[in-house]
Amino acid sequence: MSLREDVGSIYKSCLIKLDPAETVYVYLKNNSHLFVNYKNVYPIAFGKASITMMKGCLDFLAKEMPDITVAPKPVVISTESDFELPYEVDLHFSSHPVPDNKSTEAGEKVLEYISSTKKDDLVLFLISGGGSSLLSKPAPTILLNDKIQLTDLLLKSGASINEMNAVRKHMSSIKGGRLAQHALPSYCYSLIISDVINDDVSTIASGPTVEDKTTYQDAYNILVKYSLLDIAPKSVVELLKKGIDKLIEESPDKIDNSTNDIICSNKLFREQLSVAAKKLGYKPVIINEDFVGEAKFEAISLINKFMEISDKHPSEKLAIISGGETVVNMKGTGKGGRNQELALSFLANVDKIPASLDWLLLSIGTDGIDGPTDAAGGIIDYTSTEALLSSKLDIHEYLDNNDSYTFLDSINSLYKTGPSGTNVADIQIILINR
Repeated sequence: MSLREDVGSIYKSCLIKLDPAETVYVYLKNNSHLFVNYKNVYPIAFGKASITMMKGCLDFLAKEMPDITVAPKPVVISTESDFELPYEVDLHFSSHPVPDNKSTEAGEKVLEYISSTKKDDLVLFLISGGGSSLLSKPAPTILLNDKIQLTDLLLKSGASINEMNAVRKHMSSIKGGRLAQHALPSYCYSLIISDVINDDVSTIASGPTVEDKTTYQDAYNILVKYSLLDIAPKSVVELLKKGIDKLIEESPDKIDNSTNDIICSNKLFREQLSVAAKKLGYKPVIINEDFVGEAKFEAISLINKFMEISDKHPSEKLAIISGGETVVNMKGTGKGGRNQELALSFLANVDKIPASLDWLLLSIGTDGIDGPTDAAGGIIDYTSTEALLSSKLDIHEYLDNNDSYTFLDSINSLYKTGPSGTNVADIQIILINR
């Protein structure tokens, strides 16, 4: 097989292996004690993997726990999907990466569903990445348009996902542990697919069921750091100042009715990729460092790692596996996503790699959606370098304009999978054939 065929086989086999429905089912089967002493269970799923996570949950309850009562029409908040659930649920398609009216409707649906829960009920949250936008209920003084503007500013600023969520938690009535408070007096148990590189549960989907250690002051400092204070909506800045002055309540730093467990993550995905690569005859090498900086500069760091590892193993077929979640500093008007920008920058610096080496890079968002595009990421190999040389295009102009999609499309180097039904941040796979 070609390197493109090999990388496709490795990547897609791991998507199947870590299918969210199966992951949830197996976890619940191994932890069935969770349901002891509860009369009713209220399943709620939100995030990019919500539909498949809910399927795994309801499959388990139907087959393994027939005596427990499932509250009618469990709530599922998702991005658009063709996946059909074989159960009667309240399925609501919401907005990502920027919230809109559908996001606030989603927030209201969830609050209504849990409004009648009692002490002997269990609220089972199935949480995955994207929940910050898909599920929204702004603080009373924040208009939805203000939150939309703030989210857009943060996405373009180069702020990390942890920093963005620290701000968003303080603009919300349900994030930063407040959703767990709404569930009182019932108990909450959250199964989480992590799209955050350090697996900080307080950051994933802005931590709606997790105690919050960040403060209004932290959120204010982030706006200052990225020069957003003067352009952020007035209502946002006023709310942060009131919080700093302790005129309004902080998000809860202690929660007694909630347990949160991560059931899948970027690091687990890397390990599965290494197993799949080994089966195809590659020596897997996992880079433990997380790539979380600006995409076009992290591409150069990745090339340096690539050459260092290649030199250490001069005669072996290699699969170099890394992950993270880079950021894009939007200065141009082009189209693309962080994985496409990383791939394009990698191509722009391909002269650092010996011409005799047969290699391939795949940089991909595991949710199948890289930025506001229909591509999951970018794939670069010798055909890409040949197309670059013959194109007569100035690759650096496209990088400066953040127009990675257009360039990669022109040289057949976009990688498209469609929405995957999961989300564990980004993966890079470099294959070397010898």
